[in-house]
Amino acid sequence: MKLTVYRRYHQRGAHVCLLALLALMLPVAAHAGAWTTPAGSLWAKVSWYRQTTDEWYTDSDQPILLADNTLGTRPAGRRQPYRFNGAYESTAVFLEAKYGIADGIDVGLQVPWFDQSFNDDTRIDSPAESGFSDVRISARWQLLDRPILLTLKGGAKIPTAEFRNEDGLIPVGEGQWDYDVVVQAGRSFWPIPAYANIDLGYRVRTENESIRRDPGDEWQVTAELGYSPLPSLMLAAKLEGLYGKAGRSFGLRNESLTQRITYLSPSVAYTLSGQTVMEGGLRISVGGRNFPAGRQLTIGLSTTGALPGALR
Repeated sequence: MKLTVYRRYHQRGAHVCLLALLALMLPVAAHAGAWTTPAGSLWAKVSWYRQTTDEWYTDSDQPILLADNTLGTRPAGRRQPYRFNGAYESTAVFLEAKYGIADGIDVGLQVPWFDQSFNDDTRIDSPAESGFSDVRISARWQLLDRPILLTLKGGAKIPTAEFRNEDGLIPVGEGQWDYDVVVQAGRSFWPIPAYANIDLGYRVRTENESIRRDPGDEWQVTAELGYSPLPSLMLAAKLEGLYGKAGRSFGLRNESLTQRITYLSPSVAYTLSGQTVMEGGLRISVGGRNFPAGRQLTIGLSTTGALPGALR
């Protein structure tokens, strides 16, 4: 997740990327968490994401007038309306694919598209931007299959999208490389049709050299439970957390760049036919700092199939 209007708008643009990327973590049949894509199979998904909110979790301590008419402060991270009747809107579409290159090993690609805007009473024209965002690549290696599944994931965000450094603009790209290392642990409770999964990841975020801003490294935690009451139906509940360190501007530590968010995320997945799955879910914010608050709606459609001529 400022001393100038531009910095606030720019930071909100970065928030959109993070929030929408988190939306992809809804359970998807057998490919959730530590479960890798079968060798020779291609898993593909398109996801739609939508959020409209007039609240956020503050980025720094806020001055307030106390009951005795003296000045005090409200700690950073309090949920409150945007200033000047601000309202934030975001729509995103994610194209994602994973391919199993061998038993227990797969590679992935993620291509996001954003349409986002922010408006308040101080502006005649709302700052808005749309377009493809930064591409992510990943690789996973399943280390153990008993007594639990244990998978190691590595990934990178490549600054492929245009980063425009303009006052008031919400850029669709962030302008810097990120690197992820994630440990994923999963367990099936068969013959009970249920599973559990825990992801613990660390993201190294490098500096955007064009504006001398380092957003700060992040810890990511996801705990998920899923239950299948019917063969074609999967219900899941997830607790998601992103906990960033303080960032830097022009080499100086800046606490207001610290980003944190925690979500409670119920979802439902229904198998339409064969390996084609339709998903829907809500992500409800329960706490954070320097992030939009409120609910996010996600809808996804995924399918899995063997590639013609693929080696098994």
